Amino acid sequence: MDTAWVAWATVVLVTVAAAAALVVVVRRRDRCSAEAARTDALTGLGNRDALAERIARLLAEGRAPGLLLLDLDGFRDVNDTLGHTAGDALLRQVAGVLHRTVAEESQVTRLGGDEFAVLVPGPVTGEELEVLAKRVLVGLSMGGFTSGEVPLDVQGTIGIALAGPDGSSAGELLQHADVAMYAAKHARAGVLRYDPAQDPHSTNALEVLGQLRQAMDEDQLVVHYQPKVSGGGTGRLLGFEALVRWQHPVRGLLLPAAFLPLVERTRLIQPLTRWVLLTAVRQVASWRAQGLDTTISVNISAATLDEGLLGMVEEALALTRWPAQQLVLEITETAIVVDPAGARRTVQRLRERGVRVSVDDFGAGATSLVHLRGLAVHELKVDRQFVTELLAHPEDEVIVSSVIALAHRLGLVVVAEGVEDPDTAERLRAMGCDELQGYLFARPLPAAEALRWARAEFGTTTGSAPEPG
Repeated sequence: MDTAWVAWATVVLVTVAAAAALVVVVRRRDRCSAEAARTDALTGLGNRDALAERIARLLAEGRAPGLLLLDLDGFRDVNDTLGHTAGDALLRQVAGVLHRTVAEESQVTRLGGDEFAVLVPGPVTGEELEVLAKRVLVGLSMGGFTSGEVPLDVQGTIGIALAGPDGSSAGELLQHADVAMYAAKHARAGVLRYDPAQDPHSTNALEVLGQLRQAMDEDQLVVHYQPKVSGGGTGRLLGFEALVRWQHPVRGLLLPAAFLPLVERTRLIQPLTRWVLLTAVRQVASWRAQGLDTTISVNISAATLDEGLLGMVEEALALTRWPAQQLVLEITETAIVVDPAGARRTVQRLRERGVRVSVDDFGAGATSLVHLRGLAVHELKVDRQFVTELLAHPEDEVIVSSVIALAHRLGLVVVAEGVEDPDTAERLRAMGCDELQGYLFARPLPAAEALRWARAEFGTTTGSAPEPG
């Protein structure tokens, strides 16, 4: 054989082999790069792109996957208090708990921040997804999370969406699960499935908003009133909380959860707040003329805690000549955290006007003591989740007792909502709680029934809000 030809052939083979090896290396590198692009660097889970690809693949195969979108409650407090290193460590621990809690065929991903998703391949029902979501929340509550020597209590909120009825594409499924999650946060429900009526982007939601505008013009909205009584031995009637309802011509009486989460994302919340405020103040002014002198509390959304609220209050007080000190505006912890500086300014202006301000659902959100210290409020309302199980869970009693002691040291009145039995009421009184509210005394009542109830239970004996003990 010609030696030159052999040498040439050898060179060719070596070159081809080298080229093939290079192709393998390049492809492997590309695969690694593609894999890295679909992986969350912090937790090692898939990321949003990986989730979207898997959803699209399942839909193309004719399967109807379900999606759980989890958002950790109060995660910002961990970062603010313990630092971002502790927050990152917590996110890695949460990822591990999720992996251990869900089935192997389900895909756990981190979408970013403190948001995680669990994709369940179809076929699956909404009921099965709700069971899984509750199992995830239980797994988090029992997760044993720590940061160094500091134990961390981790809770979450989950929105559920199901391909087919709730979305026909990856983007739509993610958006609907996100809407459900925020609705669950607003309702403090823990878990909620997507409801088009709560989605500001859906045709159904636009219809609901249109109907609500019409309802305000046609007097379909009503206000019910739930009493607050003294925690002291006299049991005086101290006031009422105004709670809006929608007397829908087709769906019947709708509670706020059926429409307020949607309204709060639109400009309609301003005229709705004004209507409730004016209606409530006019009603108690009417009661006063009939011998029932009482305070009235009105809930204020985060979206209305601004200069416009001051104008609404001035209008209501001027129209009725109602004493400003007998009006209580209840703002949620969320409203404080969204814009602490703005909340402080507005609350201070209200206080200067003589209006009382209450922090509603205290303990359920993310209000820090720093925010509370700088806020000129008069009252704290302990969230019902700590009150309804007060006697069954000693830790709830410790929390409520601590809140009462803290509030009194700050010169604030404490209201416990969700009081449903005499034993709980008696325990709260023994702990020094100033005001009690709940089904034990009365459910929210229409105005005429509320007046009859007050006369039957208390005659005309009422009193202003107590001084803290």
